[in-house]
Parts: sequence; structure tokens; C-alpha cells
Amino acid sequence: MQQANGHSNLTLKSGVILLVEDHDIYREVVRAALGKYLPHFEMVEADSVAAALPVLRLQKIDVLLIDMTLPDGSAIDLLERAAYFIHQQAIKVIVLSSHSTAEMLPVLSRPDVQGFVSKEQGLKALAEAVTEACRTSAPELPAAETQEPALEQAL
Repeated sequence: MQQANGHSNLTLKSGVILLVEDHDIYREVVRAALGKYLPHFEMVEADSVAAALPVLRLQKIDVLLIDMTLPDGSAIDLLERAAYFIHQQAIKVIVLSSHSTAEMLPVLSRPDVQGFVSKEQGLKALAEAVTEACRTSAPELPAAETQEPALEQAL
């Protein structure tokens, strides 16, 4: 499933956020809150790793918000399978989770992840993390992680 919901405000630089979250109600709440806090971003949604991969391949994405646990994998799985597109598009990555920061260390130590927001921190904290990630430059990924064939095999 892939849904798109556009929000735009031409007075600010616009961008596209891909929200990868499998819980429909939480995804709707995030979409509504980010629409309020970040009206200059368009929202695109996916509910799984498999649904997110073609979006990353076919659409320009500025920020990738990924739930750590998805029905067909994890945020790490998506990052590994989409490394080429994340690097090529300089996508900012923020991971969402109900897990503790200590449990998230494997994903937080990755050079392609700019932020982590616990779902308990709230949606304003998520909007602030998106804003902060967009202020920073894109990380350089090692060349081995940026090869496209891994994504092509996944499709």
C-alpha cells in the first residue's frame, strides 16, 4: 500500500517526506501533525519495506521517516536495500520507534541515519527532528553500500 497526501506552502522551500509506518492510525496522526508543523512538505506514505522501495526508486524524497519494526523487515532492512537511492538523493533518514535508545544502537550508529525519535516523545519532537536533519549535510556512505543492484534484486 502506498498513499500520497500533499501539503504545500510556496513561501518556504518545499520537500517530500516518505513516512514508512505500518500502523494505519498512527500514520494518519503523524500525517496530520506534520501537515500542521511542516506545511511546506508533501507527505508520501508506505506501510512496509516492499511498498517503500518503489517510491524511493521513482520519486524524489528529501526525508525518510521509518518505523523501526515493519511487517516485512526493519528500518535497517530498508536502509540496506535502498542505500543507493538514499545516497544518490542525499535523503535525510530519521527512525521512529517505541524501543529504547539502548535497543536502537545498531541503527543509530549507522552513518546514513541522521536522527531517532521515540514515539513517546511526541509529534512536535518529530517535526523538530525533520527540521534539524534538513539543516545538516548528507552523510557520505562507503561506495560498497551505494550500489544499485541490491535494490533491484529486492523489487
